[in-house]
Amino acid sequence: MVAGITNREKHDYYFGSYSHFYIHEEMLKDTIRTVAYRDAIEKNPNDFAGKIVLDIGAGTGILSIFAARSGAKHVYAVENADIAYFAEEIIK
Repeated sequence: MVAGITNREKHDYYFGSYSHFYIHEEMLKDTIRTVAYRDAIEKNPNDFAGKIVLDIGAGTGILSIFAARSGAKHVYAVENADIAYFAEEIIK
């Protein structure tokens, strides 16, 4: 415990902060960043085709989608924040 804050409270704050739409919206609207990630994945299909991909901290699942579109055999998107519920809907 640091300065009266338990590890659980730090954990809840961290993941809670990624549960809100606005942070994901802000990242997705950063087109330079999003396009760079997309291009890095989709323009290198040999690195993804037939592979199993683990996307840790998947957020909205955008990188998982890029990996799947690049031919990944299976993509595991892992997210601990509540945004995961929306990622499930986005992926569907």
